Amino acid sequence: MKPYVNEEIYITTYLLNEKQKTGKKMYANIYQINENIIGGYGNLEGWVPGVFSLKDKERLINEGTIIK
Repeated sequence: MKPYVNEEIYITTYLLNEKQKTGKKMYANIYQINENIIGGYGNLEGWVPGVFSLKDKERLINEGTIIK
C-alpha cells in the first residue's frame, strides 16, 4: 500500500455465493482508487488465519475448505 500513501482508497466488501464446508460465510474485500482495482483479499468467517489471497480460491475448493 506504500505507493498509495495520501490517496483515498475505497474498500468494498462482497458476500460471496460460495460457502465454507462448515456453512459459514465468505467475503471478498476489494481495494480501489478511482476506477482502478489495486488489490484485495478474501475472508472466511470463523477461520484461522481468516484471510486468504483471492488467487487461492481454487486451492481452498480442492482442499475442501470451501464449496461452490
